[in-house]
Amino acid sequence: MANKDRFPAPVYSPLARMIVPLFGKLYLRLALGVSTIVLPEGEILRNELRRFEERRSSLILAFRHTAVEDAPTLLVGVKHPHLRFLYGRDVVNWAGWPTKILFPALGFIAVENRGNNREGAQYLRKEVQNPRFPIALAPEGQVTYHAYTCASIEMGAANIASWALEGPREEVVILPIGIGYRYAKDNDRFLLDLITRWEKEANVAVDRSLPPNEQIRAIGYETLKLVNTFWNLNLTLKGSFIEQRDGLCDALLRYSESLGGLEDSSGSIIDRLFRVRYKAVSVLNDTDRSLLSEDERRLHDEEVTKQKISDHAAQVVDVLEYIDLNYLEGKHAVQRSIEVMLSLLDVLNRLQGGMINSRFSPKGKKAFILGGTPIEVRKSFGHITGRKERLNAINQALEEGLNNVSLTLEEIMFQST
Repeated sequence: MANKDRFPAPVYSPLARMIVPLFGKLYLRLALGVSTIVLPEGEILRNELRRFEERRSSLILAFRHTAVEDAPTLLVGVKHPHLRFLYGRDVVNWAGWPTKILFPALGFIAVENRGNNREGAQYLRKEVQNPRFPIALAPEGQVTYHAYTCASIEMGAANIASWALEGPREEVVILPIGIGYRYAKDNDRFLLDLITRWEKEANVAVDRSLPPNEQIRAIGYETLKLVNTFWNLNLTLKGSFIEQRDGLCDALLRYSESLGGLEDSSGSIIDRLFRVRYKAVSVLNDTDRSLLSEDERRLHDEEVTKQKISDHAAQVVDVLEYIDLNYLEGKHAVQRSIEVMLSLLDVLNRLQGGMINSRFSPKGKKAFILGGTPIEVRKSFGHITGRKERLNAINQALEEGLNNVSLTLEEIMFQST
């Protein structure tokens, strides 16, 4: 597949933008189950959008990626101006064919984590120096499934902000944004329903005499056993939950790497996951079979079989790597427990061949969008001459900002319950 097909050029169409106010809320409600969007302390976000529209700043909206609903929720929630999202180029493979047309027409920019898209980088570098729209991206790189703690972030936002410093605008602002969801009016009852749902899908009984948080801990360890058994990994599961979880992720990734002939197993779990994922994408989605000879088709078909298995294993890692039972110990334990249970259910979904688009998420959710403390990049970091030093400083400030806004969001959501 040509680079222009893997990374379609963004060609913004005002006609396509009209779809958002016309059908956006309907899509959120019917397809994603988001009934309401709340912007507490919305003046922070409105002030930065106003400063952008007055051409006094380049604006990067760096949002926590807690659920598949995040980007459309933000797009609909920020009514004006339009936002230019960065999206993983593989998203269109599971989001459906309309996105292949709609995303470029909305001016969205396709990216590949750990990949090399020179044309896209050049376009983005030019765009942020004299931007038509604010840039919106998820610094965590993919969905992490927890609203109140931030995973390690990528350097993308820092790089974009550094490019924007080359432009004429008075300031470059990165606005950390927290996004969270209240899934039910009665959280305690909903949590018990999720535990019952897991029991039925896993066919494993849960000791209901235990307190709910202990039931969830037991479910966590049982879920690890199910992964170990399903994939015939034959691991001896010992140590803490995190140690067992990471051991399973490592074993699944080694299996996927072997299927894809990937010799490089260096880096973090997410580094390896991206390599495995895009190897599968290159075989399953990027290859035009009609251009292959008969022998090449036979070899390709064999590779397709391997990569379907590899992708299946990687789908499990995609959600498993973020499950942390220590997350249950936060101040508002029931809401956190619901998030963990949704991810434990999602592990079962992935074992059964599902993906993020088949993850269970209830209808009638209330979405919250909260702007954090704006990071004024030129004012705070413009004096740093070393590129690496400047990028690291920006990245550290952003990660702190995302963690802070996540914890603030937790308090606000709890107060509004």
